[in-house]
Amino acid sequence: MEKVYDLIFSVRELTGIFQHKTNINGLLHLVVKVIAKHIRTEACSIFLLDETENNLVLRATAGLNSEFIGKIKLEIGEGITGKAFKERIPINIARGAMDPQFKHIPGMHEEQYESILAVPIIYHNKELGVIVLEDSKAGYYTPRDVKALTLIASQLATFLDNAKTLLELRKGFKDRINNDSLHKQQYYKGRSASTGIAVGTSFFMSETSKGKYLRTERLDYPESLEAFELSLTRSTKQLEKLQEKMDENLSEAGSLIFASHLLMVSDDDFSGSIRNYIKEGEKASKSIVKVVNEYIDLFSMSGNENVKEKILDLKDLGHRLLKNLSEEVVDDGDYSGQIVVAKNMLPSELVKLAAQHTEGFVIYGVGVTSHIAILAKSLDLPVVFLTDKSFFNQRDEYTLVVDAYQGVVLVNPEEELIKKYLGNIDSSQTKTGSAKMLDFAETQDGIKIKIQANINILSDSQNAVKYKAEGSGLYRSEFLFLIRNNFPTEEEQVVIYSRLLDTIPDVVFRTIDIGGDKILGIADTKELNPSLGLRALRYSLKNTGIFKDQLRALLRVGVGKELKILFPLVTGIDDFKKAKEILAQSMEELEKEGIPYNKNPKVGAMIELPSIVYLIDEIAAAADFMSVGTNDLVQYILGIDRTNEKVKDLYIPYHPAVLRALKMVAESAKKNNCPISVCGDTAVDPDLLEFFIGLGIRTFSVEPRMIQFVRREIARMNTENAVRFAEKAVDLGTVREIEVLMSERMKNT
Repeated sequence: MEKVYDLIFSVRELTGIFQHKTNINGLLHLVVKVIAKHIRTEACSIFLLDETENNLVLRATAGLNSEFIGKIKLEIGEGITGKAFKERIPINIARGAMDPQFKHIPGMHEEQYESILAVPIIYHNKELGVIVLEDSKAGYYTPRDVKALTLIASQLATFLDNAKTLLELRKGFKDRINNDSLHKQQYYKGRSASTGIAVGTSFFMSETSKGKYLRTERLDYPESLEAFELSLTRSTKQLEKLQEKMDENLSEAGSLIFASHLLMVSDDDFSGSIRNYIKEGEKASKSIVKVVNEYIDLFSMSGNENVKEKILDLKDLGHRLLKNLSEEVVDDGDYSGQIVVAKNMLPSELVKLAAQHTEGFVIYGVGVTSHIAILAKSLDLPVVFLTDKSFFNQRDEYTLVVDAYQGVVLVNPEEELIKKYLGNIDSSQTKTGSAKMLDFAETQDGIKIKIQANINILSDSQNAVKYKAEGSGLYRSEFLFLIRNNFPTEEEQVVIYSRLLDTIPDVVFRTIDIGGDKILGIADTKELNPSLGLRALRYSLKNTGIFKDQLRALLRVGVGKELKILFPLVTGIDDFKKAKEILAQSMEELEKEGIPYNKNPKVGAMIELPSIVYLIDEIAAAADFMSVGTNDLVQYILGIDRTNEKVKDLYIPYHPAVLRALKMVAESAKKNNCPISVCGDTAVDPDLLEFFIGLGIRTFSVEPRMIQFVRREIARMNTENAVRFAEKAVDLGTVREIEVLMSERMKNT
């Protein structure tokens, strides 16, 4: 204990640093230098909790890139640092980069270090942050070093608590005065909504009072009337071409998705106003901006529910006109080379921007299980969600790297880092499809498992075929409504559903699931607590006209085929029977009208609510099939809003209550001879996948790109082992016990 005693005694010199005339950041820097000196280590850093954003922020470092101070933000539980904070225990890693918990941060210069020691800072039984040591020698830190740093953290706790408080109080002020902060390289940690990497120039599409307006994007436009007329002609041709492409590639979006754009460019009042300003001596670029912003003000005064989307349409059109005004205009006049930054984004807006070749998106604080995340995966767009509001208050253009694999946004990165990311984009594109495709899934002991595809938009069906899906276990029909932001007619739905069945004959059609985190502007679903409000089947039962249009369309396309209709968010027998009654009424109407329809559709119930678990025997007896939607089931059993960043670490799919509910459902399905499948995100988790197989479930539906991964995982499993694993798991009463069991399973595979 001699080394520890010396350290405690010499730590008194820390009081001397307060005699230096400096700010809080300067004092923290002196602290990490003193700690590094005492423990004779090459790097020392301090992370403190930001309670407003509920993440850990790098506040001081000696030995790492100091430019990242205040910019590195880790989620609770993320990386070795986040884990030490969350579990309130010191973590000593001999080779940090080899540890599965290690989080690489580009440009941080951590790659030169091997050993990592992270110790939580506790004050009055409250977690304040983490002190992290790093050294280039592997296995450098001893148990005595762990004790020494723990004691130092205790000694410093009072000072660090005060420092944290002052930093948080000054945060708002700094955000206001540091308007040019993004001109330096910065790192923002968010959450991935999809995969992929995008590199481009930022384009802020905000709805704040200032951000909603169009601005000129450069200084050297051709400013003549002739240049404007050419821009107008180019824009019209491009928009017409876009509409044709949309009808071919994303027909559910509707052929008139760019109708408001085309209406404006063909409106003499709109274009005439721009011409008049130019004739009066105003520059062409400023005339475009002036008229577009006048129309934005006009639209802002309207009480129409769709005003938000139309304002963004106007700004989008203005952006196109300005880009086409340039003599260096590209053929499409679109968002190529740009990354859209937005505080809010409707699915219909995302689709329009994606069609215009946007490289990627940075969106404010939406949960990764939302409709935007699902749509981003289908459109193969790199999207990262950020909760740091200061990022969205900027107005200038910056070079951005959006790393949707790690949930990272880099601002003005160094040239070498950009080249590295561009190389990663190229390599990821060449690796696609390199692994051998499996035609089906089979366990080691010869049990066949059916793997189907979740379909969100028609283009997903092509990937489903590519990755050899055995049909679609879940067609999320609400995306047909969401990406149009309107209610398609019965005839329009017939066209879309028919095209899907032409590609994939075996499809489970889930009726619309809007509400909750799936917002349809015209549906009037805004509520104080949308997850517990008028969503999914509840909405359909309240709006029988919309519901019947969809059911009639499904019945019509199901002629001569096996038709499967799935009702979402069923609470019990009552609403399930009521939905079936409306289905029967739709069949009677079609019969009277002499329209051919499927007279024997199979009707299923989604298992997503605790209430249905308690009534599972009745539902299993009444339904033709059941589908377990684990995303919502976890949310409602645990009372966790799955889109709320503050409680995301409590969203635990393997919680004992969830596992026991799943066992009840699987047993009832078997007893009542009711086919059952799992279509939630948990189906791609190897541990939970084996648990499901152990329960006797043999059908899963996953995102198309995950089909081959799931098949390869199943090929490593044995059903007898899976049964034993499931039996052990449901007998355990704590999350920690289940995590230990899963860890043991990993060692044995």
